[in-house]
Amino acid sequence: MFDPLIRTIVVNGTDIRVGDVVAVGGIPHRIRELREVYPSRKKLTFEDGNTYVLGKLHTIEVTRHFPPLRRVR
Repeated sequence: MFDPLIRTIVVNGTDIRVGDVVAVGGIPHRIRELREVYPSRKKLTFEDGNTYVLGKLHTIEVTRHFPPLRRVR
């Protein structure tokens, strides 16, 4: 069976990663940099230079690339 390499998942602020794609206002933005700005918030910097502050406990839907699974024979 084929495993898709790109999946849409729901994560909170602690699980977000560089390279994730977030849709803000219907426009997709790829995360270039993450910084912790307060003990409970992260600043997401996108490839186009825009920024967004996300609370660690808030959930957000992201599109993430997963490496293919190896098949063991």
